[in-house]
Amino acid sequence: MKQTLVKIFLFFLLILLVVSFGNDKQTIAHQKPASTFRLGNENLLSENIALISGKNVGIVTNNSGILSDGTLLVDAMLQLNKEKINVTKIFSPEHGFRGDDNDNNHIDSKTGIEIVTLYGNKKKPSSSDLSNVDVLVYDIQDVGTRFYTFINTMYYCMEAAIENNKQIVICDRPIIQNPEYIDGFMLSPDIKSFVGMLPISAVYGLTCGELANYLNTVELSGKCNLQISKMSGYSRTTEYTSLNLAWVKPSPSMYFPSTAVAYAGTCLLEGTNFAEGRGTDKPFEYVGAPYCDGNVLKTEMDSYGFAGVEFTAIEFTPTSITSPSNPPKFVGEKCSGIYVNITDKKTAEPFKIGVALLISLNKLFPKFKIRDDKFLDKLSGTRELRKMILDGKDLSYIISTFQTPLSEYKSSISSFFLY
Repeated sequence: MKQTLVKIFLFFLLILLVVSFGNDKQTIAHQKPASTFRLGNENLLSENIALISGKNVGIVTNNSGILSDGTLLVDAMLQLNKEKINVTKIFSPEHGFRGDDNDNNHIDSKTGIEIVTLYGNKKKPSSSDLSNVDVLVYDIQDVGTRFYTFINTMYYCMEAAIENNKQIVICDRPIIQNPEYIDGFMLSPDIKSFVGMLPISAVYGLTCGELANYLNTVELSGKCNLQISKMSGYSRTTEYTSLNLAWVKPSPSMYFPSTAVAYAGTCLLEGTNFAEGRGTDKPFEYVGAPYCDGNVLKTEMDSYGFAGVEFTAIEFTPTSITSPSNPPKFVGEKCSGIYVNITDKKTAEPFKIGVALLISLNKLFPKFKIRDDKFLDKLSGTRELRKMILDGKDLSYIISTFQTPLSEYKSSISSFFLY
């Protein structure tokens, strides 16, 4: 009898455990899922669709204006009901809509949409360009540096929106650099150019949406009818590569996300006769020249004790590339130099690495020259860097000269953070 009672007890206990386990599983299944990442353009096509529904849309974009899976925003819009969204025009920045350096107005062969280039003699949409546009949508992957020209195109489009009483929507995108890394000279107003136009530091620490809000306030007196389609599931601690986004080169030599990180410093070499690595497998990460000794340069760069970067002596021979706007230096010539390998974005300071390279090259190699056209001034945003390099000033001195304005800039942008 006791054995029977024990068996009955165990049977009901087993039933209770199964029911309890099942209830726990049910609870877990119905818990609210963790926040997932979505790009600003993906939110524009979903929760922010009212911004463009029933309107004629002009898209300011290129081949980097893609959804997480690599679908062009233009294509995604065209797949929607025509009555909802009518894409009437595409405005392309430097290097063209499809990243092929087609900087001429033309009809896109794949979509049949008119493309108006915003590079060269014309950098801002005209009133006639916007005659069949109700709202401008900007969607381009930036690389977080003042001398990358896409942000200037964004600014000109904001001006055009004001002048023509149009709304502009910025589809926000993640920062490739460490978002906390803000560095470099502020722009001297007297040397504005298309590689240095906005009142920000060389590495400016804002998403394109945050930058648009900042510029609308400090430059445009809040006159722009501006909307930001924000990202979801993003913060200033988010590592870009953790998002597993499809990567399409936003410009012909921006091969990888790692290219963009090193570019923040090695782009300064464009103002010299030292190759920044175009025509190699790793532009802006491989740097060198026929007159350089990579081993000597590596030793010198190691002596600075930079964190988050490794320097490796290398040799390479640049080849021709299809982009005519920025041809490689020393095509077909054997170059010696270094691989600037950023190993930790949280501690690396690429702009300072770029300045240290200029100092080292000027010190070590007599054939090194800063270009006579003073393009370095436009890239750095100041005439003082070139002068200090030629005067033999050391890195700590040069860095000290821009710390006060940089600190003031950092304080001024914090209220514009969206994440």
